[in-house]
Amino acid sequence: MSPEPKKRVSQAQIAREAGCSQALVSLILNGRTKGIARKSLENVRRIAAQHGYSPRGMKLDELNSSEHIKTVGYILRSPLKLANKSNFFSHIHQGLHEHLSERQIKTVYLGSEDDFQNDTQSVSEHLPKTIKAVAVMGQVNSHLLEELRLTGKPIIYISARATGKCHSVLSNEADSAELLVDHLHQLGHRSFAWIGGTPSGRREERLSALKTALEQRELRLEPEFDIATIEADRNQGFEAAQRIHETVTSKGLPMPTAWIGFNALMARGAINYLFQNGFRIPGDISFAAFDMTRVCTEERPEITSAGSDPEKIGREAGRIILQAIEEETESLCDLTLPTYLCVRDTTAAAKPVTASI
Repeated sequence: MSPEPKKRVSQAQIAREAGCSQALVSLILNGRTKGIARKSLENVRRIAAQHGYSPRGMKLDELNSSEHIKTVGYILRSPLKLANKSNFFSHIHQGLHEHLSERQIKTVYLGSEDDFQNDTQSVSEHLPKTIKAVAVMGQVNSHLLEELRLTGKPIIYISARATGKCHSVLSNEADSAELLVDHLHQLGHRSFAWIGGTPSGRREERLSALKTALEQRELRLEPEFDIATIEADRNQGFEAAQRIHETVTSKGLPMPTAWIGFNALMARGAINYLFQNGFRIPGDISFAAFDMTRVCTEERPEITSAGSDPEKIGREAGRIILQAIEEETESLCDLTLPTYLCVRDTTAAAKPVTASI
């Protein structure tokens, strides 16, 4: 017995779901666009497509063609690519994707900052017609940012700021530094070490905020314990800890008891080195990081950290960019999210300062 044919949805039902008149639905589904609000136009077409509605004289493919699909493209800062995208930006993308997909908007990867460096084509030639806005994840060179602005599409900077040039959303790094230093200071720590990340604006902002928080407590970060790195991964964290240990040993200095990492990946690498060389965490050294990604909690010990929820940063970026698309306003939003502290396994009360192991 053959199955019964699927019942064809009526224009009246589409009108009820869209919250508009049947007359308006009829106009839209018969190809009328002039004088109809874009939001109503797209809403009716979307509902019709979901029900498989195909009006006379118009194919469903025409309603659901690529011209009507909205996408937001995203670009990763150098040297990141899809294959080595950081945990931080993975969380960001998750939040961005969730917020936009709830509103039938897709996200698409446009490439890394490096992909645009030596390309003779303009940025506009790289963007598909369906791209309505661009999210830039991390600080990129000013030339690329200016090229993106020339496309005339809304741009949002995530975890970076270009005041007066585009929208931005980022974490309050000063608050994060204050929370971390205050926590460690209250535990009795007076000797601090910093293992830094990639040479970008975010590293400098975090390091400056850390030094300010220490100065407010009449403390300072000794040059021997201020370690700059090329990347911000486990290997670099391991090597940074090794450098501090070798300096302490060669100069006969006491080991700093409070360490702060640029992110949790670097903290993991440093903690591995310290464990391998007989240090106890947090018995001998307390460790904390600027981070709120899964890296903090996916292994033991879990890392004490401070920062903003990166998925919330992504969702806020989605909210801002969606508003920019719908309202077509020239005003720019520069949003800084509050931060919070999560105390975990890697911090404890300071022990009396002793010579290096």
